[in-house]
Amino acid sequence: REAFERATKLHAAYPETLPNAWNNLGLLAAREERTDEAILDFQHSLKLNPEYLIALNNLGNAYRQAKRWDEAQRTFERVLEVNAQDADASYGLAMVFAQKNDTDRTQEYLLQALKYRPAYPEALNNLGILYLRTGKRDEAVARFEESIRVAPDFDQSYLNLARVYALQGEAAKAKIVLQELLK
Repeated sequence: REAFERATKLHAAYPETLPNAWNNLGLLAAREERTDEAILDFQHSLKLNPEYLIALNNLGNAYRQAKRWDEAQRTFERVLEVNAQDADASYGLAMVFAQKNDTDRTQEYLLQALKYRPAYPEALNNLGILYLRTGKRDEAVARFEESIRVAPDFDQSYLNLARVYALQGEAAKAKIVLQELLK
């Protein structure tokens, strides 16, 4: 933190030094759950470089953390205006629409995120959850299995897949999935 704060006060020879320093201060604040401070840091970074996509995505995520859904939506949409293939912005937008209970747009943006990053475990997992909620059990199972395949260390997909099996009375299958997670 001290190094980044010092960097914001110095004259930088490299033009991206100051936006990077403010972005990194925002990341540190967000990790410490000081979301309002993080938002201000990301905004400061973006004043210096309005098309700094990493800071824009981080700002969108900070707005999500603060449950400021409309601001998050506008921020992720801005990222996609600059780079329509940004999988993180598509995912973030999907999560905003999930909070707004807009299942069609949630699915649209999860699929868009997966189009540009097919091995995106969080997007696969959340698409599986969406499919479960909309009565598409087989599609949900396939998404959880795909998430496990591409990211064996991502535990949520194992837990969700095991939950599907347990709820359907397939305890043996649920047990196998949980044993795989423990391995």
